[in-house]
Amino acid sequence: MKAFAATRRGRPKRVVANDNGPDARGRDLGTPEAQLKRAFLAQGADPVASAHPLDLLLARGFIDAAMHRAGFRYAGLYRQIIGRTEVSYGRLYDGLSGDGRSSGDAGEVADLADRQRSFRQAQMRLRAEGPVVAGLTERLSVFGVWPDRLRQKVTLSHRELDLLRRGLARLAQAQVRGNAHAVNDNGPDDDRLRGAR
Repeated sequence: MKAFAATRRGRPKRVVANDNGPDARGRDLGTPEAQLKRAFLAQGADPVASAHPLDLLLARGFIDAAMHRAGFRYAGLYRQIIGRTEVSYGRLYDGLSGDGRSSGDAGEVADLADRQRSFRQAQMRLRAEGPVVAGLTERLSVFGVWPDRLRQKVTLSHRELDLLRRGLARLAQAQVRGNAHAVNDNGPDDDRLRGAR
């Protein structure tokens, strides 16, 4: 009689991608072209930081953490109030039977009004810096669009960088809070803004 086999029958298991494991060979790093593009944009920084322009500017030391957070908070409020920046059909499925989501409470309406007020105040403070600063800051933080000159070379000109810092400093000064949805107006004498002018 034949003894039982010590191995399992069937197709052998392959090594699966595990991002948490110490073995980096299983990770999918993308195509070689995508890897080269990320490495080119990062220019010595972590290539993972090239996912969004604000991440890359923070990784390269052009902006500080407060400006980085303020840009993402403004972008989050923009998406909640104005709408998504990409096409999504999820709203077509809202309200279908079995969805499980609530159709709107009085608390949600009050929260939405608070978010709208916070967004409008932050937008007003950003636009007070001028249309060039507001446009550059909004295009970069909300839509993730680099300035045109950055497409040819990966360094910002000093003028564009100063304008972007002014806009992000204004948003950081407004302290747009994603959770509390409140804007803290410290006034024009804030120390962070003095350094950005």
